[in-house]
Amino acid sequence: MNKTTAAADSQNTRSRILESALKNFARNGYAGTRLDDIANEVGIRRPSLFHHFKDKPTLYKAVWRKTMEEQDKKLAPYFDQPGTSALELLNIAIDAWVEYAFNNPDFIYLSLYATASGQAEDLPEINATHTLKRWQQLIDRGLSEGAFNPVPFVECMSLIGGMTSFYLTTPNNKLRQLSNSYSGDRVLFSNRLKQLLATLLVKPQADNILPFKR
Repeated sequence: MNKTTAAADSQNTRSRILESALKNFARNGYAGTRLDDIANEVGIRRPSLFHHFKDKPTLYKAVWRKTMEEQDKKLAPYFDQPGTSALELLNIAIDAWVEYAFNNPDFIYLSLYATASGQAEDLPEINATHTLKRWQQLIDRGLSEGAFNPVPFVECMSLIGGMTSFYLTTPNNKLRQLSNSYSGDRVLFSNRLKQLLATLLVKPQADNILPFKR
């Protein structure tokens, strides 16, 4: 085996470890995830796993970093639209966020477990450099345009993240019962989220351009 092939195989193994680890951390939480289970799913032995990641905390942070980088790659184009007002971008960003969340439930469960276990406190350098930064810039822009109320950033993100997590992880909740189709379900939830966020964040005189009412 030449060096190029060996490097490709190593990268492939690393990617499969991260994929398996994401599913396990999302399903079982940090404490409930066993490295042996991840190694077995990938088809390698535990020492081989340690060749790529020296310990469980390192693997966990790598999963978070990869997940946030992929999320940012998917969502960044929706935030980066020159000539679009902050109000319009807010609608676009919420729709994009909901679409991402519906298609990537493992991220939602990973976030819930991280918050509940306190693991999220060890990840500030990862969280702060990706999509959260774009939300902060969007809200700051809305403030400078005079469209948003001076609401603490953490309150806005708690509403967006908390409502999304509750909706996607609570079976048979009332919002979900209002629609039978995936597309309708997603659109309905997105509009509900916009409505609540507008009540908190958007100034009354500015929300007449939004596609929903308070």
